[in-house]
Parts: sequence; C-alpha cells; structure tokens
Amino acid sequence: MKEFDARDAAALLEEATGRAQRSLDRRPPLLVLLGAVLFLVAFGGVWWSVRGQHPYDGPAGWALGLLYGIVVVWVVAVAVILRRATAGVGGRSVRMQRAQGAAFVTVWTAVYVFQGALHHAGASHAIVYGIYPATAPFIIVGGAAAATAAAQEHWRDVSIAIALIALASGAAYAGAAAVWLVMGIGLSAVLLAVAALQVWQRSAAHA
Repeated sequence: MKEFDARDAAALLEEATGRAQRSLDRRPPLLVLLGAVLFLVAFGGVWWSVRGQHPYDGPAGWALGLLYGIVVVWVVAVAVILRRATAGVGGRSVRMQRAQGAAFVTVWTAVYVFQGALHHAGASHAIVYGIYPATAPFIIVGGAAAATAAAQEHWRDVSIAIALIALASGAAYAGAAAVWLVMGIGLSAVLLAVAALQVWQRSAAHA
C-alpha cells in the first residue's frame, strides 16, 4: 500500500509540475514578434554587407557588430522573461535549468571553436565566414534543443527546433552570401508562425 501511495504521489506531482510549466508563458507573443524583426534585421544586415562579393571575403565589421549585438539583446530579453516566469520556483527545477543552461553554453561555444578549427585548416572564406556561421549554430544547437525538449515532452519546442534545423540545412545550399538572407527571412517566418500560434492558443483558452 505504501509503495502504491508513493507512486501515485509521484505521478500527481509530475502532472502538477507539467501543468505549472505549461502555464508559464516563457515566450510572450510580443517577445517572439520582436525576435522576428530583430533577426531579420541582423541577418539582412550581414547579407547587405556581403552581397556581390566575388570572391567571397566575409561580413563587414559593422554587420557582425549588428548581428551579435542583436543576439545579445535577444538573449538578455529571454533571460529576463524566463527569470520572471520562474520566480519562486526552486529545488530540482532550478538545478535542471542550470544544468541545461551550462550544457547549451558549452555546445554554443564549441560551434565557434570549431569555426576556428576550420579557418586553421585552410577552409575557404565562403565556408568559415559564410555558410558555417550562418547555419551551423541552428543545426547543432537546434539538435540539442530538440533532444532536450523531446525528453521533457515539450512537443511545440521540438517542432520549432526541427523547423530551424530544416531551415538551416536547406539554406546552406544558397551559397555564402545568399545564405544570410535566406536565414533571416526563414527565422523571421518561423518566429511569426510561433507568435501566431501563441495568440491563437490564448484566444482558444479564453473562448
């Protein structure tokens, strides 16, 4: 009887935790819409700086500054929203989030360390400063995100990650310059679709 009670309590706790996590909207539609605009501007700026380059030499300094500046703004905004959404949550959930955060930082860092290895090995500028940095982060980090979301049964996040992986894989064939434009438009489209889905789900929940 005690064993049954323990299992039943664990199941109820897991169900309640799942409901609580789903109720925390960590990506408000306005934040997602902001991302759609920011990433279009960021990748569009890089494309503008490399368009027509023959041979391909790589993005201008101002374009890289714009790109990484926007990425930093986006990460900070997401971190602030996440912190507010999880205020008061502690224990195992916090430890899991910290472990996941450390893992993703490691993966993201490895992406750019490998870019340095490509340069060191003599890979062309079209690869090192074009196709690879525009697509590899979304393929590699997206794969890790998809696996993590699947383990937690967050199916919407799995779908988003898979969409980004597919986008980056296809965009790689656009070429060193056009890949930036394709990624900018594609990222914006994915984020707009996510925002529209969130608005629809909110409307359905309040109907």
